[in-house]
Amino acid sequence: MGQRKRDKLTEFNRNNIVEAAKVLFETKGIAQTTMDDIAKKAEYSKSTIYVYFKSKDEIYNYIIFESMELLKNRLSETVADHLDFEDCFFSICRNLEQFQQEYPLYFDSILSEISIHEEDFIQYPILKEIYRTGEEMNEVLLNLIEKGIASGNLRPDMRPMPTIFMLWASLGGIIKMAEQKKHYFEEKLQLSKQTYLEHSYQMLFDGLKGGK
Repeated sequence: MGQRKRDKLTEFNRNNIVEAAKVLFETKGIAQTTMDDIAKKAEYSKSTIYVYFKSKDEIYNYIIFESMELLKNRLSETVADHLDFEDCFFSICRNLEQFQQEYPLYFDSILSEISIHEEDFIQYPILKEIYRTGEEMNEVLLNLIEKGIASGNLRPDMRPMPTIFMLWASLGGIIKMAEQKKHYFEEKLQLSKQTYLEHSYQMLFDGLKGGK
């Protein structure tokens, strides 16, 4: 078998394993899913699964990497498509909101701690890819924040990098709260989930503008 065919077979088998794991993670939960479950769902032997992945954690990290790449591309496209800073900001908020709706299981993981240690990258190369993608997402937002400051749309005293992580934390919390409390908002406050979200996005944007 030629190298190209071997590479295609490897990619095919890895994708089958990952897709089987996604189904199980979403239906059974990550903690409750075993490598035996994944092997059975993918219709491979357990030993075959270990040819491609060292552990369940590595499979999960591979899925996180895929999710982060997807989100990074969405953010990049949003920034490229919106010249107006305010329009771009609110489009990014709604993109994150949509991403949480589509991939709720992985949304929290994207916002969680990412390994920065070389020894971890050596043992699990996928962690280096996750780190790289996370830095690329931060770079997309960094460029946006710097342009906002330079154009006068944002307050000039902000430190861009801490501001980026404040945005990740704020938007992650806002979007999670909207999902977890949507019935409370509707029944007790007569407030729709979307109204809460838009109100929160606006307050966050106003804070970034400062006294403007």
